[in-house]
Amino acid sequence: MEDIEKIKNTIMKIYSELPGIDGTFTPISITIKEDGTPAALAFFDIDKTLAELKNIHGAAIRTLFKELFDKEFEGIEEVYFKGFRLGNSFREFDRMNGIYNLGFKEWIDPDVYIKERLNQKKKEIDSEGNETHKIAKMYLDRYAIIASKIAEDIYRNDKEEFETSKIKPVFALAKFYQSMGIPMFGMTANGKDFVHTIAKYLGLSELFIDIATDEDMVGGGKEIIIPKLIKRLEDKGIKISKDKLVIVGDSLFGDIGSGYRFKENGEEVFIKGILVLKDMNELQTMKNQIEKNSELKKIIQNTDTEAFIVDNVKTDQNGTPLIMGDKKNFLIKL
Repeated sequence: MEDIEKIKNTIMKIYSELPGIDGTFTPISITIKEDGTPAALAFFDIDKTLAELKNIHGAAIRTLFKELFDKEFEGIEEVYFKGFRLGNSFREFDRMNGIYNLGFKEWIDPDVYIKERLNQKKKEIDSEGNETHKIAKMYLDRYAIIASKIAEDIYRNDKEEFETSKIKPVFALAKFYQSMGIPMFGMTANGKDFVHTIAKYLGLSELFIDIATDEDMVGGGKEIIIPKLIKRLEDKGIKISKDKLVIVGDSLFGDIGSGYRFKENGEEVFIKGILVLKDMNELQTMKNQIEKNSELKKIIQNTDTEAFIVDNVKTDQNGTPLIMGDKKNFLIKL
């Protein structure tokens, strides 16, 4: 392995581990600064952060539950979407199984599910070796296959749908990080088969070294992935400074909170959080939630978090997001 001291202020290239649309792997350029580390290491959520994939998820959840229970459930899509911020799909499907199979209708409110179920049973839900996790994984495995096929059908019939699904200001942020030579990973509560499919069609293999999926989250949430991904870079000779971590996502609890929960040798790591919100109404709703929720307050107090207001990002005459201008319009400190 080349001595990191010899490559300060230089470009290192490693290949993305995500196959592109043509099956090839893109070289990713990483800039090593004077201190021997990149300017940052960024982790991006996918759903509702980089892309709006409700059309795929809605069709997949309807298909899965029709297949399992031989009946249609009215409004199941919106119920499912409400659980997207729980941290991983094992929790999401444990909640859905509780609602539609076991009759816990009160879990339609994800906050009630967190209070009544997740806070008490998190380990059993997340970890292998017990029936609760096995049931959740059964749902996830089948769902990933169904969702992947739906995504493939959409791409085959209308490639443009994936382009229009992109949340372009966040893509612009990722491309800015790329221009700075900042290494990036995805972290998403989705199964690997589905993630590799949408990564091809969204062009994520050109941006990310890899995307961690639910299979990587067995035993916890996204916080258990962070040290694994850091180690993968360090094994390639890229030293990472733990005070330069950035997490970009639409969930304060599941995304930014994973940085708050990440510990380095038992010590807290103070991370930069970028919380993606659609508009100022979502920002006000989030502020109200923080005020009422002690756990969210802790996350805000122990991270450097800004809200990234998508609708406030200006565009040029070609519709290209302008994220290098007056940032105070779309970046708001929480």
